[in-house]
Amino acid sequence: MSGEGAKPGVYDKRLVAELAAARGLLEKHATNAPRYTSYPTAVDWTRDFDAESYPALLARAASSDEPLSLYVHLPFCAKMCLFCGCNVVVSKSVSRIDAYLERLEKEFDFVGASGIGRRKVRQCHWGGGTPTQLSVAQMERVQRAFERNFELARDAEVAIEVDPRVTTREQVAWLAARGFNRVSLGVQDFDPRVQEAIARVQSEEETRASGDAAREHGIGSVNIDLINGLPHQTPASFERTIERVLEIRPERVALFHYAHVPWMKKHQAALEDAPTPDAATKLAIFAMALERFSSGGWTYIGLDHFALPQDELSRALAEGKLQRNFMGYTTRRGADMVSLGVSSIGEVGGAFVQNASNEAEYLAKIDERGFATWRGHASSAEDRLRRDVIVGLMCNGVLEKDDIERRHGVDFDAHFASELRQLAPMVDDGLVVLEPRAIRITPVGQLFLRNAALPFDQYLAARRAAGGDGSKTFSRTL
Repeated sequence: MSGEGAKPGVYDKRLVAELAAARGLLEKHATNAPRYTSYPTAVDWTRDFDAESYPALLARAASSDEPLSLYVHLPFCAKMCLFCGCNVVVSKSVSRIDAYLERLEKEFDFVGASGIGRRKVRQCHWGGGTPTQLSVAQMERVQRAFERNFELARDAEVAIEVDPRVTTREQVAWLAARGFNRVSLGVQDFDPRVQEAIARVQSEEETRASGDAAREHGIGSVNIDLINGLPHQTPASFERTIERVLEIRPERVALFHYAHVPWMKKHQAALEDAPTPDAATKLAIFAMALERFSSGGWTYIGLDHFALPQDELSRALAEGKLQRNFMGYTTRRGADMVSLGVSSIGEVGGAFVQNASNEAEYLAKIDERGFATWRGHASSAEDRLRRDVIVGLMCNGVLEKDDIERRHGVDFDAHFASELRQLAPMVDDGLVVLEPRAIRITPVGQLFLRNAALPFDQYLAARRAAGGDGSKTFSRTL
């Protein structure tokens, strides 16, 4: 296996060829690890965080001129998909949704009153749940609350998660008219056996209809979500799904690894006895997907994302400007991220904050004080240093030590001497290259991005030192 560094995201036949060797490395390096959409991860946030400090954090953030990211959580789903790991509320009740929207409007207005809305929003995302389970009138309520308190930047990314089974052309037309320019279609797998097993029956025709409607109304970017590791999946069956996705030709594809956490999501226990692919089969599925998407023209962004060359993610990767936040890979990460709705997680004024994860508690806290923050973490200088290291490795495949030293005033090699030694097994196996002034991830090392980040996570190190291995907290790296 080559230990030579290479720029990620460019289709490289070596990567596909070396996946055979990676099978041998899988057992050696496979572990449970965070996906690092934040650092520290939510499980490591301090218990003594003052939830009442949120208004002060907003006021502090309001003084900045940097752009914002904004997330809105709309948790309602008509049915529960058995693979789902999201915070959802299974209900079709119009009155229940309206009651939630009333509190969401109050939260918008409370946050807006801090003055933070003077900062332009460069990234706005509606997630869930199923945002398009809301009627057009209900969606309009959310949009009006946003427009009362915030303003989009001219180059803003405005995205929404869409369930093709419930999304209408009227809704798509409304989204386009309100400035949404990216839709993310949940698919997971087109195979009927897989769909039946996970309680997510969705035809190819429904999916195509949503994508076609988006494009017809001028929404320029379509993303499709797939999942590797579901019951009954094989490389051959999943290749048929990919063939259909290639025909749809979305600008982006997210191929997530299924995280089976029934101790956290009880409904997943229904999949306990289902025939799921083992680690070697999942790797074979990923290898096939990598080859098919790459040869079809998509750039491998890293971890679980692919994008067409003209997409912003591909261009950002080529320029070394890719970023990462709670929304995943992005080109428009704001200095702060305001998040609204039940269970939503934001980053404001130098601290991570999370709203109450229980619907009733969220409603009560909004009524009581206008905001629903219940926990968080005030980031230290060391946290910010390590976050920049981890994000650098996860996003662009190369970490320039000079850049870290300039931003944080440290001697990289001295500060991270132990961490660099811990990378030795990955260096020996050709996954990482340690240069005098940089750390580079090799092509096949792209499969082990989370492993490369692990040595720099001091919270996980402390947990492991105390006897925890993360097996009940984080998903497998592959």
